[in-house]
Amino acid sequence: MGDDGHIIVKNNDADAGDDLPSVGVRSSCTCVDGAELKDPRKNARRYQLELCKRALEENVIVYLETGLGKTRIAVLLIYEMGHLIKKPQKQICVFLAPTVALVHQQAKVIADSIDFTVGHYGGDIKLQKSHDEWEKELNQYEILVMTPQMLLHRLRHCFIRMDMIALLIFDECHHGQADSNHPYVEIMKVYYHGYDGKHPRIFGMTACPILGKGASIDGLETLLHAKVCTVQDKEELERYVSSPVVKLYPYRSNTNRSGNQMYLEKLEGIRRQCTSMVCRNGDDPSSSLRGKKLLQRTHTNVVFCLECLGLWGALQACCVLLSGDQFERNEVIEAKESSGDQLLCNGYLENAASLFNAYFIDDGNGSDISRAKVLKEPFFSPKVLKLIEILSNFRERPNMKCIIFVNRIVVARALSYMLQQLEIIAFWRSGFLVGRHSGLKGMSRKTTENILGQFRAGQLNLLIATKVGEEGLDIQTCCLVIRFDLPETASSFIQSRGRARMAQSEYAFLVDSDNEKEKALIDAFQKDEQQMNIDIITREPSGLIVDFEEKVYKVESTGAAISIHYGVSLLHHYCSKLPHDDYYNPKPDFFYVDDVDGTVCYVILPANAPIHRVASAPQSSMEAAKRDACLNACRDLHQMGALSDYLLPYKEEDSVLESSDSEGSDDEDARCDLHEMLVPAVLTQMWDDLEEPVLLNGYFIRFSPKPRDRQYKEFGLFIKSPLPRDAERLKVDLHLACGRSVITELIPSGITKFNEEEILLARNFQEMFLKLILDRAEFVPTFVPLDKERLSGPKSCTAYLLLPVIWNQQVRKMTVDWEVIRRCLSSSIFTKDGASSQIPQKGQLQLVDGPARIDDIVNSLVYVAHKKKFYFISQILPGKNSCSYFNDSSSHIEHLFKTYQIHLRYPKQPLLQAKQLFCLHNLLHDRKHGNRDSRELEEYFFELPPELCQLKILGLTKEIGSSISLLPSIMHRLGNLLVAIELRNKLADSFPDGAKVSSERVLEALTTERCNERFSLERLEVLGDAFLKFAVSRHLFLVHEAIDEGQLTGRRSKLVNNTNLYELATQRRLQVYIRDQEFDPLQFFALGRPCSVICTKETEKSIHPVGQTRSSNGKHACEVRCDKHHHWLQRKTIADVVEALIGAYMVDSGFKAAISFLQWIGIKTDFELSQVIHACTSSASFMRAEALLDIPSLESSLGYHFVHRGLLLQAFIHPSYNKLGGGCYQRLEFLGDAVMDFLVTSYLYSVYPKLKPGQLTDMRSVLVNNASFARVAVIRSFHKCIICDCPRLRDAIDKYVNYSGMSDSERNQLKEPPCPKALGDLVESSVGAIVLDTGFDLNQVWKLMLSLLDPIMCFPRFQLNPLRDLRELCQSFNWDLEFVPLKKNKYFVVDAIVDRKEIGHSVSSATNHSKRTAERMAAQQVLENLQAEGYKAKTKSLEEILKSSQKMEAKLIGFDETPVSITDSVASKLERSSLEDPSSSVSLPKSQETAVTHRSLVEPPMAIRETLSIQDGVKNHPPSPSILAKKYGIGSSSNNCGGSRQATAKSQLLELCAANCWKPPMYECCKEEGPSHSRLFTYKVVIETEDDEDTLLECYSEPLAKKKAAAEHAAEGALWLLKEEGYMR
Repeated sequence: MGDDGHIIVKNNDADAGDDLPSVGVRSSCTCVDGAELKDPRKNARRYQLELCKRALEENVIVYLETGLGKTRIAVLLIYEMGHLIKKPQKQICVFLAPTVALVHQQAKVIADSIDFTVGHYGGDIKLQKSHDEWEKELNQYEILVMTPQMLLHRLRHCFIRMDMIALLIFDECHHGQADSNHPYVEIMKVYYHGYDGKHPRIFGMTACPILGKGASIDGLETLLHAKVCTVQDKEELERYVSSPVVKLYPYRSNTNRSGNQMYLEKLEGIRRQCTSMVCRNGDDPSSSLRGKKLLQRTHTNVVFCLECLGLWGALQACCVLLSGDQFERNEVIEAKESSGDQLLCNGYLENAASLFNAYFIDDGNGSDISRAKVLKEPFFSPKVLKLIEILSNFRERPNMKCIIFVNRIVVARALSYMLQQLEIIAFWRSGFLVGRHSGLKGMSRKTTENILGQFRAGQLNLLIATKVGEEGLDIQTCCLVIRFDLPETASSFIQSRGRARMAQSEYAFLVDSDNEKEKALIDAFQKDEQQMNIDIITREPSGLIVDFEEKVYKVESTGAAISIHYGVSLLHHYCSKLPHDDYYNPKPDFFYVDDVDGTVCYVILPANAPIHRVASAPQSSMEAAKRDACLNACRDLHQMGALSDYLLPYKEEDSVLESSDSEGSDDEDARCDLHEMLVPAVLTQMWDDLEEPVLLNGYFIRFSPKPRDRQYKEFGLFIKSPLPRDAERLKVDLHLACGRSVITELIPSGITKFNEEEILLARNFQEMFLKLILDRAEFVPTFVPLDKERLSGPKSCTAYLLLPVIWNQQVRKMTVDWEVIRRCLSSSIFTKDGASSQIPQKGQLQLVDGPARIDDIVNSLVYVAHKKKFYFISQILPGKNSCSYFNDSSSHIEHLFKTYQIHLRYPKQPLLQAKQLFCLHNLLHDRKHGNRDSRELEEYFFELPPELCQLKILGLTKEIGSSISLLPSIMHRLGNLLVAIELRNKLADSFPDGAKVSSERVLEALTTERCNERFSLERLEVLGDAFLKFAVSRHLFLVHEAIDEGQLTGRRSKLVNNTNLYELATQRRLQVYIRDQEFDPLQFFALGRPCSVICTKETEKSIHPVGQTRSSNGKHACEVRCDKHHHWLQRKTIADVVEALIGAYMVDSGFKAAISFLQWIGIKTDFELSQVIHACTSSASFMRAEALLDIPSLESSLGYHFVHRGLLLQAFIHPSYNKLGGGCYQRLEFLGDAVMDFLVTSYLYSVYPKLKPGQLTDMRSVLVNNASFARVAVIRSFHKCIICDCPRLRDAIDKYVNYSGMSDSERNQLKEPPCPKALGDLVESSVGAIVLDTGFDLNQVWKLMLSLLDPIMCFPRFQLNPLRDLRELCQSFNWDLEFVPLKKNKYFVVDAIVDRKEIGHSVSSATNHSKRTAERMAAQQVLENLQAEGYKAKTKSLEEILKSSQKMEAKLIGFDETPVSITDSVASKLERSSLEDPSSSVSLPKSQETAVTHRSLVEPPMAIRETLSIQDGVKNHPPSPSILAKKYGIGSSSNNCGGSRQATAKSQLLELCAANCWKPPMYECCKEEGPSHSRLFTYKVVIETEDDEDTLLECYSEPLAKKKAAAEHAAEGALWLLKEEGYMR
C-alpha cells in the first residue's frame, strides 16, 4: 500500500503466480454427491488474486481497463466471503449492474463460476413482489444480481435492509459521482452513510474512475467509502490485452452548406405548417402540447440526420420513424412515452420523405442508390463518405470485426440500413445495437443477445452501437473501433477503446478538419487518462470531507425511508394510483413563488387526493423547492394513511379481491381443507349401563303419508337428554317416488323407563334393523350375531334408540311395542340352532330351511337366494300355486326352470304374496314433483313359491319396513337442526343479539346447495353479502375520511373477500357446523352400527385423499366418513356461510343483530355519531360552488330536499374539476354504490321469494351496473348538472345522451356510443349524499331508490352479462369459446372467437383500457351476430323467468337503526360561514384546513387593459402579489413560509414557450422617459406562437423605475393574455 493509502499491486515476476499462497479463508475443494465444487481460484491471474486479497481487508474500487477480468475478481471475493453468504446464513451478496442486459450477463457469469444460488432482477422483473414474497427470495438466493434502481426501490420500501447485505458490489461504479443523480449515489448517501447499523463490504469495479465534468477520484472514494486500487505493472496486463493504435480521420463538413441550408429551411417550413394544424383551443390542450413536443423532437432528429448522414441518411431516418409504432418511434428519437399526436408526426415525416425523394427523382437516381459506383454529396455527408472509405480500406484483412459508435439511436438505425445496402462494402454485414431508453420498450434483452450472438459467430462483422456498447456487455473484441460521433467524456473514450483489444487493432476517430476543438478533444482525453493514472499512483490524500446529510423521511416502525430525490417520483406514482378513467388522469401540479429567503414550490394534488396543497420551505432553486414540497407531501400522505408504513400506495401492499363473490382468486376460493364435522351433543350422551332403571326421554314419531295409501308402523325416539325446545316438535317432509311424501313429526312423550333386559333388547333390535337396511348382505348366512358393538367392536358416536311403539292418542303417551321386538329377536337366525329337515305338517309350508308355520311366515322377512333379494311376506295366496301362470305364456314352474334352471319339489304349495325390501334413499332430496301414475301408486307385490324362500326374521312386517326406511333421513335432519341450535346458543352466549334468529334460519345458513335439500344458504348469502358490503363501506367511509375512493375500495375488498372471511370463520370454529354433503344413507351411523373407519394422523391422508370430493365426471362424489367426522370444505364455502349467517340475522332480526354478529366474528363496522355529523358539516366547504348548480331544480329532480346542500354539490363535482381546494364525488360514489347494492338486493329478495339464488344475483347485476344507472341519470337530467373540467367528457356525455333520446329505428342505424362511467357515478354519489344527509335513514333512501329505478325495471331492459349469455349459448350448441387478449400501448384488444365446428368461426374484436370491459364488448358483438342468425340459448331467459315468477310486495329488510339527526340551523350556519369566509372554522380535518385554495377570476393586469383599450386613458398600478397569487392558484394561508411574495412571471413565460416549442420570449426596452434622477422604463415582450400564421403577441408594461420590474410587468401581461387566448389553463 502506498503512503497515500491507495492500493498499488506490483508484480516484478510475472511467472511467480503459481507460488502465491491461497487467498482468504476458504480451503481446498470438496465434493458433494461426487461432483467437484467450482473453485474460481484455479484459473485466476496473479493480480486478480492480489486485488481480491486487498478487497477482503477493506473496501476497494478496482480500476482496470476493459478485458482485464474485473468480474473475475468480484467472483473471487464472493467465493472468499462465502462463510458469510452461504445458507443457512441470513446475509446475502448484492451485485449491482447499471443495465438490464448487464444484469443477465453478470448473473450467468457468477452462476457458471461458483456454486452459489443466484437470482437476477432487472427492469419490471419481480418488481411488484410483496414483502412476504421477497422474504422467500432472500431465503432462496445467496447472490442477488440487480439494477441499482431495483435495489434502491427495495431499500426505500424496506424489502431489503442494508444490514442484510454482507457484500455490495458496484459494477461500472464510475457512475457513482457524489454530485450526480445516479441511483448508486442515493444508495450510498441515504442507505449506507445514513444508516446506523451494520454496513456491508463495498467492492467497486470501473474502467475509468472519473466520469464527466466535476468528477474526481476523491469524490468517488468518499461516496463509496472505498479506496481506488489498480495494477502498476502494465507489462503483466499487456500479456492479456493489447492497446489499439489511436488514429484520426479528418473530413470537411462545409463543402455543401448552401444545399443543406435549403433543405433545412424547407424542413422548418414543414414543421411550422404541421404545428399550425394543432388547434390551440382544442378539446385537450395537454394532448396538443404533447403532440407539439413530439413533433419538435422528431424534427430535430431528422435535421441532425440530414447534417450528419446526408440526404439518403435523412430519408432512411424518416422511413425508420414511419415504420414503427408509437413506442418504437419514441425509442428511436429518445422521447418520453406519451400519447402525443402521432398523426401530426406522420404528416411531417411523410412530407419530409417526399422532399428528399423529389431530389433523387430530379437527379435521375431514384431513392435507391445502393448500386451507385460513385458516392457523392449531397446523397452522403462528408462524414459518411469518410466512414465508407475507412471500411473499404480494411476489407482485405481476415476475420475483420468492427464497432462504430454513435450518440443517437436514430443515427444507428439509419446508418446500419445505409451500410447494409451499399454494394461496394457488401463484405461488411452490419447490425445495430441500441440501449433501453428510459421509460420506453427499447431493444429487448432477447434481441440484444441475438445480435451479440450473431456478432460472435461471424454472421455479423459490423455493429453500429450507441453508448450501450461501451460498457459491460460481453462484446467480442475487435480489430477496428470507429467513433463516428466523438465521445462525450473521458470515460466514454476509455471504455469504447476497450472494445479494440486484438493485436494490431485500431481506434479511429472521425473529426471535422475545420473544427479544431474536435482535434483538441481527443488529445485532452488522452492527457486526462494519463493524469488520472498518475494521480492514482502518486497523489496525496485530499482529506475531502463530504456532507452526506440528506433530507429523509423515515417510518420508524418499518424502517422504510425516502430521500428528497425520490419524493417527486413517489408523489407522481401515488397520483397515478388514484382512481382515474379515460377522461381523468390525476397528477400533481406545481407552482413557484419567489420568497425573500428563496423559491417556494406549491404542490397542488388532484381533487380526489386527501390533501390539496403542500408548500416547500424556501429553497435556492425551483428544482430544490419542488423536491422539498414533494417530500413534504409524501410525509403528509403517509401520516394521513394514504401511504402505507412501507411508503407505498395501498394498492401495491396487498393483492386484494374485488368482492367476496367472484372477484377473488379462483384457485384460493376452490382450495379445500379437511375439517371436522360436529355431532350434536344431545345425541351423544350415553346412559350408564349400571343405571337401573334407565330413564330416557321419549318422542313419538308420527308418520302422515300423502296420499294415505300406505301403512306405517309407529316408532319412537329415546334419548338420555331432552331435545331443545326448537327441536322437540321437528317436522320433516320426506320425499318418496312418484310425487309421494311422508310428513313426519316429533311429539314429546315424557320419560320412559327401561330395565337392563329391555335396554339389551332395544339395542339388539336397533342393530338388527340397521344391519337389515344398510348391511343386508350380513343376513344371507344362517347366523347373525348381535350386540357386537357393546362387547368388542368400535363404539358409536351417538346414543339414541329408535323402537316400534304403541301410541295412545287419548293420553298422548307411547309405550314400547316389546311384543314386536321380542318376536323379531326370537328368530332362529339370531341363534345357532340348525335348520329343520322335517316334512311339513298341516298348517305348515316347506321353505328352504325346512317346514315353517304359516303364522310365522306371514308378516315376516324371507330371503330368496336365486334373486339375492329380501322380501316381506304379506299373505298366503291359497288360490294360486306354482302351476299358475307367471305371465301370459308360461307358469311359475316353466319360468323358474327356463330362467334359473330350478326344479320345484313342492309345486302344489300355495304361493306367497311378497313385497321386496327396498333400497335406502336420501328422502330429504328436493325431488321434482311429477305426474302421479295410478298404477305406480298401488303397492307392487311379487308371487313366490315357498320352497325358494328362507325365513329370516319373524314378525318383521312390511309396515315396519316402511317405517325404518324413513328413520335415517329423519335422524339426519334432526342432527343438522341440533347443530344449528348449538351454534345459535353459542352466538347467544357471545353477544346479546345472538339469540335473535331462529334455529331453522341458522340451519338454512349452514346448509349448502351441495346437500340437495329444499333449502340452502344461497339466498341468505346474497343478502348477507350486500349488507356486509354496506356495513363495511359505511364504517370505512366515516372512519377513514382522508383516503380516496380507490383505497376505500381496496380496504373494503380486503375485509369482505373470501380469504378474510374464511380466516375469521375458522378462528371462531364455524366450519364444524357447516353441512356441505348430500345425505348418503349408506354412511348413516348410529348405536348398533358404528363407523368402522378409524381415522388417525397416520391414516388421515389415505382415508381422505386430496381431490376426493369430485368424481371423474366433475360432479361431487360422496366422501368416506370416518369416526372423526372429517369432510372436505372449500374455503369459499366457509366464507359463504359467514355471509349467509349475516343474512339470517338480517331476515329474522335486523341491522343491529347482523352488526353484532359481524363484530363477534371480527369485522369492524362501528362508528361514532360525531363522525356522521362531521361528514355532513364538513361538506359546507363545497358551498363555494353553489353558483354552478341550480340546487332547487336538482333537489326537485331527486325528490329530496337536502339539509346539508354541500353534500349535493359534492355529489356532482367530477375529479377533473380542481378549483375548490380539493374534493369530488368519488367518496360519495363509494358509499352510494354499497347502499344501492344493498337496497336493490333487499328489493329482489322480498319481491321474488321463489327466485333461485343464481337468478337473484343475475337480476341484481342487471339493475346495479353503470349502464342502468347511466339511463337513470339521463332520465333525471343529471348530465346537465355535472361540474367537470374535461371537454372530452362533456362531448362523450352529449353523444350518449343524444343517442339515448333517439327512436329505436334511428338507434338501429348507428353504433351505440360508449357509456361514460361518470353518468352512473352521479346516481351512486347522489344516493351516497342522500343517505349521509338523512343520517343513514334507509327508509327515506328506500323510497327514493324505488322511484329512481322504476324506469329501468321494465322487462325489455333486462340483459345478463354478455359473457355469461355467450357462454350459455355456446354450451347449448357445444361450441368452443375463446378470448384472445393483446395489449397495445395502454389498451387491451380482445378477440372473441366462437368455433362453430363445421359451420366455421365467428370473431369479433373490441378495444378498451380495461381487459374485462373489452371482453364484455367483444362478447356482446359476437352474441348479437349469432342472435341475428337465429341462434338462441336453450335455457329460459331472465325475462321469461321473471314473468312466470310470483311477485310480492317490496320490503326493506332488517332496517331497525335510529338515524343520526342534524338540525337545519346547524347546517345553514355552517354553510353561511363557509360562504362569508372560506377560511372560517369549518369542521375540516387538519389535512384540509390548510388545503383550501379558491382560484377566482381576476381582472387582467392594468398594462394589458391599456394596450387593449387605450382610450380609457387611466393609468393603473401593476397587480399586487395577492392578485397574482389568486391568478396562479397560490393562496396566502398561514402555512406559507416567509413574508410577501411575488410570482416570477418571466420564468413562467419562458417555461410556457418551451413547453409549446415556441421561440423564447423577446424583451425590449421600447421607451425611456423622465429626468435622469427619476428615469422610467417601458418594456415590451414579443411571443411568436407559430400556431396561427406566425401570430405575434406583444405586451407592454407600465413605465416603471426599474428595468427588471418593467420586464416582469410585461411578462405578467403576456401570461394573462395567453390565458385569455386559451394557451393556459
